[in-house]
Amino acid sequence: MKRGDKLDKALASGVTSQNENVLADMGLRYDLTLPLSRYFANNKDKLTLPMKCIQMDRVYRAERPQKGRLREFVQCDIDIIGSDSRDSEVELILITTKALKAIGMKNFKVKVNDRRLLRAFLMDCGFEESQLDSVCITFVKKELEEKEFAEAAIAKFTGFLANVSNPQEISLESVKDILVDKAPAESLEYIMKSVNELCNGEFDVVFDLSLVRGQGYYTGTVFEVESIDFKGAIAGGGRYDNLIGKFLGQQVSAVGFSIGFERIFSILMEHGIDLPNKGNKIAVMYDEGELTAAYKLAEKYRAEGKICSLYVKPKKMGKFLGKLEERGYAGFINVSNEDGISYFEN
Repeated sequence: MKRGDKLDKALASGVTSQNENVLADMGLRYDLTLPLSRYFANNKDKLTLPMKCIQMDRVYRAERPQKGRLREFVQCDIDIIGSDSRDSEVELILITTKALKAIGMKNFKVKVNDRRLLRAFLMDCGFEESQLDSVCITFVKKELEEKEFAEAAIAKFTGFLANVSNPQEISLESVKDILVDKAPAESLEYIMKSVNELCNGEFDVVFDLSLVRGQGYYTGTVFEVESIDFKGAIAGGGRYDNLIGKFLGQQVSAVGFSIGFERIFSILMEHGIDLPNKGNKIAVMYDEGELTAAYKLAEKYRAEGKICSLYVKPKKMGKFLGKLEERGYAGFINVSNEDGISYFEN
């Protein structure tokens, strides 16, 4: 936002709903999904469908900074665009959980819901369509009454919840039984069954009626990975079939998953979890003029799966090696005296 004299002048010019942008000098990217949607809309004729995309970059949120919630963080998105098949959700859940396991997050569960199912359930209780977003963030009788929703709708809603201690204990079957349109529930059943068959029991996939997810552009399936050991969501996403259509004027099916790295990294560091492949990172040290030999040697070890970085030998070798060890290197090798890798003592 503008500050000082620039802000005073902007305010003095008279701000309306049509020209609020005069108060800001620049905008920060909120997420990676909207830019991806714009990219697809501009290049759809050059792309093969379904388009599968992995991207990582910085994003910004107007958060109140606290543990696990930052204003600037790195996000990894995995998206499938151009497919309305439920297999896309299955594939995304499996590949995201595989990535999480590979970096040390072992004990988690995947929660799933469907925006269509939740909205149909609430409307069946008697809530008006315009009230659904507000109801979704409450789920507490007293707060629903304070918002002055219809008494009959609150009574039917709380009556359904009476047999469970919280909405997460509501079964998919019990919700499916009261709905006329069974398609969203059947879609979730297929996704849960398929993932459970393919994950070899390494994690649970559970229905959670209270799972909403924050972004308003989700249209169907929503899912979230919740860490059991460290409590809280470490990844999440959903289907956003209408977002790309805002740019194209026609509906394009799309579904995606996001991983926020800062939260995961802070968990791993706080609990002293060793990152995988730590022992595979080595430095190839060489003298000026030995780059060709150093590069060939590095390529040899890279082919074996090691992560290699090239460094010209500094004058103070001992101090430099100490810094490499601090940065997670397992050892080093001298090109001019190749006797094998000298590993640091961990």
